[in-house]
Amino acid sequence: MTKKVSIKDIAKELELSITTVSFVINGKSEEMGISEATSSKVLELIKKRDYSPNNAARLLRTGKSNTIGLIVEDLGNYFFGNIAKVVELEASKRGYNVFLSSTDNNPKTAKALIRKMRNSSVDGMIITPTKDLTQELEKLKNDKIPFVLLDRTVPGLSANAVVLDNFKGAFDLTRHLLSNGYKKIGFVTIHGDMSQMIERESGYLAAMESSKNPCTKELVLKVKFDDSAEIMILSIMSFVKENPELEALFFATNYLGVHGIEALKQLGKSMPDDLAVVSFDDNDLFRLFTPSITVASQPLKQIAVETIELLLRLIENDVKLEAPVSKVLEPELIERQSSIQKPLWEFEQALQKSFNKL
Repeated sequence: MTKKVSIKDIAKELELSITTVSFVINGKSEEMGISEATSSKVLELIKKRDYSPNNAARLLRTGKSNTIGLIVEDLGNYFFGNIAKVVELEASKRGYNVFLSSTDNNPKTAKALIRKMRNSSVDGMIITPTKDLTQELEKLKNDKIPFVLLDRTVPGLSANAVVLDNFKGAFDLTRHLLSNGYKKIGFVTIHGDMSQMIERESGYLAAMESSKNPCTKELVLKVKFDDSAEIMILSIMSFVKENPELEALFFATNYLGVHGIEALKQLGKSMPDDLAVVSFDDNDLFRLFTPSITVASQPLKQIAVETIELLLRLIENDVKLEAPVSKVLEPELIERQSSIQKPLWEFEQALQKSFNKL
């Protein structure tokens, strides 16, 4: 059996002290005045010798495991998958490993994952909260375990968070449709109490109200988060059939947008001639599809970087935070082909009808 390489072996081969090698491994080279050349030699040899630090020993020695937990709704989702990639990259630059987990928006799963992360002695957590998670998050606060909420907040809980201005994004997207001549706009969202979905629906309703074109309940479709793709597609198809006056559809998140495109395809509806379409959240499919889909795009990299940097500030105690930090970022409206201005022929058709009445 091959002997496991130790930090002592690394130090001996490079003729450095164990302390110097330890500082490099723990990402403290700059802080401790270790040259870039020395750091590079250590890191290269670690990679060459396949050295793996003993986390248990490091935890006993420093009180830190140099690991963080990332608990999100669904790592397979475009939004959360891309967030996870950036968080992992940025954490690695600072010498941290990341434990990744998905909740599928299930409170029992979320609670179990938080307990698992605590038992694994992570230094901090990034959490996309589900409902009924207030008690677990309060325990983290009381036990002074750093955490940052991602994508959504928890009503009544004062906590560090990085979120999007969902209201503004939905308001702007709805106003875009209205300004392009679409009046009967259906809104398709997820049924539940997720803060970001509530804010997006509020933005949509506010924009409709401001246009003096208030929305009726019949123009809002809510599907269950745990419905299968097939059920969501059938629900959207039924919604469109039952509301023939619809001129546009606003999907509250990207996977609903994907299912919506499939539903319209099965109905033989074209975009934007039969129905204009917009979606909150971008997706590679939306750029490549013909016609391309108008979106309120979330700044994924900025969200991820802001989140991991805030968590590491809390962990490393570089800055004493007097009160929880709440960072609210703005989405970008990207106009594409699926919601272009209603064609001139509609105006000409209406004008012709007026002349026929004379």
